Amino acid sequence: MSEPTRESVVTLREVSKDNAREIIKLEVAEAQNKFVAPNDISLAQAYFERDKAWFRAIYADETPVGFMMLYDDPREPVYFLWRLMMDARYQGMGYGRRALDLLVDYVKTRPSATELKVSYVPAEGSPGPFYAKYGFVETGEVEGDENVMSLKLTYADGDGPKPAWGRPLTHIVMIKLKDPTPENIDEAVAQIRSMAGKIEVLKSLEVGKDVVRSERSYDLALIAKFEDRAGLEVYNTHPVHLPVLAYLRERMRAVTAVDFES
Repeated sequence: MSEPTRESVVTLREVSKDNAREIIKLEVAEAQNKFVAPNDISLAQAYFERDKAWFRAIYADETPVGFMMLYDDPREPVYFLWRLMMDARYQGMGYGRRALDLLVDYVKTRPSATELKVSYVPAEGSPGPFYAKYGFVETGEVEGDENVMSLKLTYADGDGPKPAWGRPLTHIVMIKLKDPTPENIDEAVAQIRSMAGKIEVLKSLEVGKDVVRSERSYDLALIAKFEDRAGLEVYNTHPVHLPVLAYLRERMRAVTAVDFES
């Protein structure tokens, strides 16, 4: 694989079992260790805060060069650049700024996003000047020993932040299994019911088996209710939901869904 250059295309990619080791191996310069946590710590935080952490590996062409993580809570809404690190070998090549451009584009798609915040330790060698050059300004706020900066988001004429999600939402899913034996249907129902009471944003969960068994029937269905669409977003990536989703995906032949607001 050729080494990336200043002209390399910068992308943000999900961290998975296939690239996690490469991301963990990335390191900042030794003098910068006091300004940013190692990526293994960042990934652990991301998975423990999966309902609020949006995180991506930074790639230059096909080479992983850095990592970034956003505190993303559309229910408040708060958008905070929680972590940005660039491997020491790839600093000064413009990748950090281009990764920030991509992050800002993402934040603009989030509900009621009007600003992106970041904090830094005010010491020699800190990333404060980098953020200031990008357009962040000091807010005068201090969190712990870090100064807080803010970037006001600008939108094209006629465009603007998406409104906050506030209306109750009902999520209905119907599933056909590849092998719809009574035992397999019962196990799928049990898997779905196992989520009840374990996901805070999931306000109610009903699941049942089809009893008519007509040609048009699906094998089972679930009805989940949330306070708003933000709750559905949290549910979709919640660590309790993800293994159930993986179990069902391996066994389903067809699935359909309807989401409506009350």
